[in-house]
Amino acid sequence: MPINIGSRTQKVTAIQMVTAKLSHEVNVFFSDRKVSTTAFQSLAASFFRLADARLSDTQKQVLRMSHELLKHRELTLTALADKVSRRSTLPYSTCKWNLRALKNMGLLNGGNLNSKGQFACLTAEAQMLVDYLEDDL
Repeated sequence: MPINIGSRTQKVTAIQMVTAKLSHEVNVFFSDRKVSTTAFQSLAASFFRLADARLSDTQKQVLRMSHELLKHRELTLTALADKVSRRSTLPYSTCKWNLRALKNMGLLNGGNLNSKGQFACLTAEAQMLVDYLEDDL
């Protein structure tokens, strides 16, 4: 995007514009401060304990089964609900509701009314959580 600077015109990218616009703000995601490994491990352990306590047994079951199914194939949320239902004793509607809850918690990505057909995938946090839950069995 050309920007007129005095007597000359300079081409500026969108990233440069955003950087210039937000240069006075502090970026909390990138810092030169070191985070100790112990602090990170403590935070991760707290996340796992909280998620374990917060998720219902049905949600944990659907999460584990989704993890197994999505390792080997690409499925939409609807197809995933169908597969989980067929491989368990859970009704299809229960699977669908629990997949929606996992999606709302930020553990699952997939299509919606505006992006039908998008494949479901577990977030990195959900994959770590499944590993934690399976170690806990």
